[in-house]
Amino acid sequence: MSSESVLGNNRIITLDVIRGLAILGIFLVNMPSFTGSEYMVYEGIDKTIRMLFDMFIQTKFYTIFSFLFGLGFYIFMTRAEARGEKVFFLFSRRLLVLLLFGILHLVFLWRGDILHSYAIIGFFLLFFYRRKAKTVLIWGLVLILSFQFLTGASALLTYIGEQLDPSLNVSESIRAETLAEGAKKTEAYTTLSYPELLEWRIPNELKELIWNIPFSIPDILGMFLLGLYAGKINLFRRVKELKRKLRITQIITLFISIPPLIAIVWGYSQHEEVTFMYNLGNYFFLHFSGFTLSIFYIVTVALMLEKQTWQRVLNPFRYVGQMALTNYLAQTFFGVIVFYGFGLYGQVSLTEGFLYSIAFYCVQIIYSYFWLKNFQFGPFEWLWRLMTYGKMQKFKKETS
Repeated sequence: MSSESVLGNNRIITLDVIRGLAILGIFLVNMPSFTGSEYMVYEGIDKTIRMLFDMFIQTKFYTIFSFLFGLGFYIFMTRAEARGEKVFFLFSRRLLVLLLFGILHLVFLWRGDILHSYAIIGFFLLFFYRRKAKTVLIWGLVLILSFQFLTGASALLTYIGEQLDPSLNVSESIRAETLAEGAKKTEAYTTLSYPELLEWRIPNELKELIWNIPFSIPDILGMFLLGLYAGKINLFRRVKELKRKLRITQIITLFISIPPLIAIVWGYSQHEEVTFMYNLGNYFFLHFSGFTLSIFYIVTVALMLEKQTWQRVLNPFRYVGQMALTNYLAQTFFGVIVFYGFGLYGQVSLTEGFLYSIAFYCVQIIYSYFWLKNFQFGPFEWLWRLMTYGKMQKFKKETS
């Protein structure tokens, strides 16, 4: 296997491996919300795990997924265009189907759904498909850096305000509000029946999420555009050719990531016991390192897959990545059943939730491997294609 190898209808294995790793990272990020441990006070090993999550996982992998979404947009459009399809109409229909999945996921299962945001923001990609690669790159970087600047400026101004007037103490106010919200949510998830919980979630969870979508556009669309740029320059089929530039990118993004990571460690060192650190400073460090480390991770995996040893080590992740939508939804479905359905919500520590996530993901690797031996797509990938094209799609693989 090489980074240029393809599967089925011209799949690029490197992308499936990165997507599979991203699904694991997203699962670890989402797990505290599934279990209710996101509102716990962390100490001991839980505090260390939470700090490591913030340093290396939180905001890093949904950012990678955003990059892959933009790249997937380019692959979808170019292949559909080569077949003579009406590509703008077809991709719009694809987004509407994804929006339907996202709304159902958001309303009936979990507030942390990302699909509805991707579907809505994905329409902006249509304005960039015909643009030059350099133009797309510039727009992507401007959007991302603007988001980082505004986040950093807000954090800095808040810090200055607190120093000038200690009575403001915005961070402590956010912490108190978060703990109150957590107590309210834990009570709902541990006392309400499922129909009652659905009714409770609409005013208490869903309204705020919908309101926040516009604020996430620069961050998510910026990474969409970097993925689109990677598609336009055919990055993942030119890894050997671009190895020197990729090495430079790898070193620069790692170097830039070090200061915010140190800041996160320093923040945790100031408290013996911590909640998930809801303050504007930590929010900035999380998101800034999320951008730089996500690029570092993508480039590193692409370079690693040039070596056969790493190909063998990372190969299992591609099975999960090849049916990423199915596995993403399965993580939520079983998370709701296990932790809400069996009354475990708020009873599981961060460490226990972490071990559950690793074990469940291993099951997903095995399941995905055997599923893909018999089928072309995961079940939800197949359904997505069926609803996008409006005609039956080949599902089972031909056997010799």
